[in-house]
This record gives sequence, C-alpha cells and structure tokens, in this order.
Amino acid sequence: MIWERFKWLWTTAWRLKRTAYPRTKWGATLCLAAMSSGLFSIGVLAINFESGYVITSLSLTAKEVSLYSLFLCTFMAIVGAALIYSEWNMKTRHTAKVLISAMPGASCDFPDNVLDPTEKEFCREAVTLGLPQGKVEYIAEQVKRYNAELEADIFRRFILHDRCQRLYIGGLARVPFLVAYGACLRNISSEILYFDKFHREGQWSLLTEEDCKISFEDTAIKTGVNSCGDIGLAIGFTTPISREQIPAELQDFTTILTSNSGHKRNLVKNQVNLQNLSIEVAEILDQMSALPNCRKVHLFLSVQSSLALDIGRRFQEGTQRNWVIHNFDSTTNTYKWALELSKNGLQEISATKG
Repeated sequence: MIWERFKWLWTTAWRLKRTAYPRTKWGATLCLAAMSSGLFSIGVLAINFESGYVITSLSLTAKEVSLYSLFLCTFMAIVGAALIYSEWNMKTRHTAKVLISAMPGASCDFPDNVLDPTEKEFCREAVTLGLPQGKVEYIAEQVKRYNAELEADIFRRFILHDRCQRLYIGGLARVPFLVAYGACLRNISSEILYFDKFHREGQWSLLTEEDCKISFEDTAIKTGVNSCGDIGLAIGFTTPISREQIPAELQDFTTILTSNSGHKRNLVKNQVNLQNLSIEVAEILDQMSALPNCRKVHLFLSVQSSLALDIGRRFQEGTQRNWVIHNFDSTTNTYKWALELSKNGLQEISATKG
C-alpha cells in the first residue's frame, strides 16, 4: 500500500494535464523542488558590479548559502507536505465505481480506462449491479434483483458510505432498468460521472467532449390524459419513435420529442449537455403529473444509457406520478412489456395495462 501511494504520488506530480488531485500535484512539485534546491546549496555566489553603482560587489559564502537554502527548502517541503496531506485526508478512497450489467453477454468487469490514472490506486472496489443475463432474459428475476438492491439501500450503505465524494457509473441494461437505477441516485450529494459504451470504437468513455448544445425540437406538449388517467412522453434520440409504435390507448396522449441534431447512437457526448436535457425532461414530467386526473406517466425512451440513468435521477415520488417505462422490442417493432417505477421499487406490467 505504501509503495502504491508513492507510485501514485510520482504519477500525479509529473502529470501535465488536468488532474483530479491538484493539491497533491502542487504539493509533490514543491517537495521535489525543495529536494533539488538542497543539492545546489553548497556553491558560492559572487557578483561584481560595474563601476558607478553604489554596491560594487555582492557575495555569499558557502555557509550562508546553505543556511538560506535550508530555510527555503524546509518551508517549501512543509507547504508541499501539507498540501498532499490535506488532499489525501479528504479524497483517499472516496471515489466509488459502479457497473450495471444486465444484458445478455455484457461484461461484469468495470472499465478502468475511464478513470483518471491518478485515481486508479485509490478508488473503492467496483460494485456490479443487476442480474447477468444469458441467451434467455428473465425480466421477472431482474425485477426481483433490483427490488432487493433497493431494499438493502445498496447505494447509501455499500457504495456511497463514508463520505464518498465521486461516483463513476454506467453500464448496459434494458432502458426501464437503467431509468430505475438512475432513480437510486436522486438526492445524493456525491459528484456523478457517467460513462457510455461508444459503439463505433467499442470502448467505454466519459462524456468529456465539447458541449454541442443538443436540445429538443420544439414540440407542443400534450395536456390531456386518456380515460384511464394516463399520459405519455416519448424521446427519440438513438432512433426515431413513430406514433404507430406506441400502444393504441396512448397514441393520442403521448408527446414525441426528438433532438435538433437528428438520430444517432451516443448522440450526447458532454455531461453538462446531458444533465440539461434530463432537467428539461423532469420539468415536462412535472407538468404532466400536475394535470387534473393524471394517474400515471408512460415513458418511451430511445436514448443512450447515460441519459436514461440521468432521467431516472429526476424521479420524485410525491411530486410526480408513478412512471411506467416501456421496453421496445425491435423484432416486433412494438413495446411488449413495461416496468412501473414507484417509491417502493419496480413492478412488471404488460404494455397494455394502465
């Protein structure tokens, strides 16, 4: 453990680009500078000035140079050590990492390449959520797993405990489960960093590219509910969503939103942009939930996993009606099943039930 800390300290000190531990970087730099300065403290300084100056010469003996250097080096080393200690004391193992793995063939290994190299040695052990799926998916078993994780309060007790300050989270699962896991992140104070699997490169990456200001095309929001008190919201970012794909009883009561940048996998590549979109979605859902006689809000989402997670994070029981998140079946081009999200967890329902 001590060797790992020194290795991490050395990597941080010589890291040129932005690091998550700036005080450690500057503290290590000061300590190295203090050590280097001490090696040159045994020389003699002698400067002779040209005639006409009040001071004709300036010289320091080796003894004097060593004394002054000692004071300066000691001060620099103390300040550097204080900076390192303050950050280590605050952030050591205060970074958590979570991988959601609930798709057939999905890996359960956390993608460490998304971490800052200066954080790898000091992250908590990765936690994998969800039930690994084989060729046949068992949605009912996946629902049981999620509800068990919710009952155990797994995020607060086993992931974000002891003043966790940063959380890396991402993964692969059906959209309803991603939204549900996102709901577990509401009201937490830790910084959240999402990562997505960029399918073209086949690698996991953080959303750190330039903010392209992707937003929704202007669309009038439906303000009426059906006879069962249900209303819908569809968001087509990855692929377009047509009204014919939506269950018949909701077709005339569902708002369909699309992006101002067309349709594409991993359309949003900036986390601030992604969070602004999910906030806008939350405002729409608040408006829908406040409609007279509204009983449930149905969601039809064709979005990347990180956006599904952050939309789920905006779920607020009490303020909003229960969400019914539908899953699209590409083989039949319909929504065959859905999950109802409430404060008590998930319940599987068919696409035709209200």
